Amino acid sequence: MSAGGVATKASVPCAAACLAALAACATFSDTIQSTERSLAQQQPKIALTEYEKHPPSGPDKVLHLMNKGMLLRMAGDYADSTRALEQTKPLMQELSAVSVSEQALSVAVNDATKSFVGADFEQVAVRTYLALNYLEQGQLDAARVEALQVDVLLREKTESSPDSPYAEDAFARYLTGIIYEDEREWSDAMIAYRKAYEAYQKQLNSFSVAVPESLKHDLIRLADRMGLREEARRYRQEFGIKETPSVAALLERGEIILTVHAGLAPVKRERSATMVNPASGRMLRISLPQYRSRAQPFGYARVSAESVSATTSRVENIDAIAVKTLEAEMPVITARAIARMAVKDTMAKAASSSGNSGSNSAAAGAGLLGLAVNIAAVLTERADTRSWFTLPGEIHLARLSLPPGEYNVKIELHGRDDHVLGASELKVALQKGEKKYVSRHWIPTNLEVRP
Repeated sequence: MSAGGVATKASVPCAAACLAALAACATFSDTIQSTERSLAQQQPKIALTEYEKHPPSGPDKVLHLMNKGMLLRMAGDYADSTRALEQTKPLMQELSAVSVSEQALSVAVNDATKSFVGADFEQVAVRTYLALNYLEQGQLDAARVEALQVDVLLREKTESSPDSPYAEDAFARYLTGIIYEDEREWSDAMIAYRKAYEAYQKQLNSFSVAVPESLKHDLIRLADRMGLREEARRYRQEFGIKETPSVAALLERGEIILTVHAGLAPVKRERSATMVNPASGRMLRISLPQYRSRAQPFGYARVSAESVSATTSRVENIDAIAVKTLEAEMPVITARAIARMAVKDTMAKAASSSGNSGSNSAAAGAGLLGLAVNIAAVLTERADTRSWFTLPGEIHLARLSLPPGEYNVKIELHGRDDHVLGASELKVALQKGEKKYVSRHWIPTNLEVRP
């Protein structure tokens, strides 16, 4: 069989795969639109119902579970959220080794045909949110397991991509430190707090998140507890903090640890260019992904009980992390898109020329097939715009220490201009040495919905 014949036979299933890919893209886009509209209306349960209307395709199983887990968490169902997120872990490990067939299909069609396993920051976020879920369910030991997995995963990421803008996750490190301190594992807590501090400093220019106020006190407290006098002195001098409660003093009190998850992650969109090959007249198209940040009106939260209050600090800027991570990956993504454009053009050329040695009708048929392959190649040149879109744009955290007792705790959410965005109250009973973990998800009513 001639090379032209092989190319012609290959072109038919390729065109079928192209049509399937187009349908999948439309379905995923529609699902996101309806889900985000419900979230903007402060209806996470309805958003979950909308999202569940469309079962995931094979390559999108992990993505579906990520978004399902976050929507369940927003709706306050921590148990089912945990089950969904736990399911992603073995799947991510299994699918990380891309099969030969998937790799070939991504070259022939587009990158969205590959199984989604998440960017590095999304994989770490799975463990981070599992830890938060366990903490809010009072399962400290299970949260500690996630903290250990965060340590392993971040070490692997750092070793494989030391120059990546996301070689560390400052908030994930900070959260593991809080967990270890809650377990009275002082040395591990101090190590985690140090790593968080170093990451915040190193990534300040990239992610615009300064060392949180609460972490400054945590570093001094643990350094004092471990007898690291010179290190404690350096922290006090750097942060301008003279006094901070000791570990022993805090163990006589209870503590509320509040996390606020504000907005949604940036919108991942496509930018494309279509042109005509002047030598052949065939159309060429290249499509690349890009993030567009959403407006973030949230400023801070204040948690108070009786006459005591604490204000949150921003601890994670997922918007900036997503943007910078994609920017670092763009040279590879662009090279792959150019190679794919060349492969598709070669297939269209081969299909067009497959009837050159035959009759006029064969040549005409080949010409039509070549045109069909060229059109299918252009239509299916789509950027991979899949992302964990229900992640927040930012995470904020505050720690409020209180004597043992029962409290009516008030949480106020404030905009960047200090006006109150919302308020809620809850009853909390604290015992000596006990930590209670509380979270709030806030999404603006004027949320920019993906087109």
